[in-house]
Amino acid sequence: MAGPSFEEWISHLGLQQINDLQFDKPIYRKTSFGELELSAEIEKKVSTSLRNTRDRRKIPRSKLAPMLGLSDQVYNRYENAVSRLTVGRLLHICEVLSISPVEILYPVAPHLWGEDQAEAETRMAIIEKVGNFDGPTLQAILSFLHHLKTKETDGGNGYDGAAPAAPLIHFCCSWCKRE
Repeated sequence: MAGPSFEEWISHLGLQQINDLQFDKPIYRKTSFGELELSAEIEKKVSTSLRNTRDRRKIPRSKLAPMLGLSDQVYNRYENAVSRLTVGRLLHICEVLSISPVEILYPVAPHLWGEDQAEAETRMAIIEKVGNFDGPTLQAILSFLHHLKTKETDGGNGYDGAAPAAPLIHFCCSWCKRE
């Protein structure tokens, strides 16, 4: 029993082969809502997203770079897609800016958040909203989500993903009392 073949894995994962100049061999990627992007395009999007995020925080590059242990010129290379951002550096930037990596990565690859643009935007809006809640509110939301049942989680004998009315009403009423 060798399991699925390489081609079956590619099909199962929804990947398409592309020939990217950054790689010696073909690579396999998911489309970003119908478009395959090369590594250079992705790096440019990461740079733009990084710059936009820093701008939204109103932190000058000359102040951010030393917080990261970098010169302004070295940090500038990240924002101009001259140097590739490592995961470690991305996490450090997120720590300093007090943001989630999602804020930088979502604009680069929204297709990772949904099957289509509308679903991705909805999921991102939820992530942004939830990110502003305090701990007790997050616990209440998690408790509510645990009450939602789907066919996958209850063997097909429960709800079809819709929230039952009583827990929803209870959650909404308890939420209103908090504010």
